[in-house]
Amino acid sequence: MSMYQMFPLLAISLIVYAVLALTGAAGPVWYESTILELTMVSGEIWTVNAGDLFLLVSMGLLFVELLRSTKTGSESIMNHALSVVVFVVSLLLFIIVKGFGNSVFFLFMSMTFLDFMAGFIVTTVTARRDLAVGGGLSG
Repeated sequence: MSMYQMFPLLAISLIVYAVLALTGAAGPVWYESTILELTMVSGEIWTVNAGDLFLLVSMGLLFVELLRSTKTGSESIMNHALSVVVFVVSLLLFIIVKGFGNSVFFLFMSMTFLDFMAGFIVTTVTARRDLAVGGGLSG
């Protein structure tokens, strides 16, 4: 295992969002800028915004984090602890900092909450199972 296993991947999304929001390089409401418009068979136009793409990539990272949460060991525990930090930082940014109080960031913050909760729950269940299999629990 390496340091890669300890690093919470959703921190990458948080850093990207923070850079875009705090520098204003992509515009003050960068997440509303249109990336793609597709005409559907129904005739409706599906508009994909930068915020949609950000959330899609973040969901991919969340999926990888959920897969990684099944591993045990000190790197995994450190990953869970750092995931809590990512959630707390996201929560504080959402509540306090201008540019973060929107639905795109709220949904991302929800992903950081799911990441740390899933990691905590999976680790707890795995530890209980390992104790039961090893004869550490009677009942």
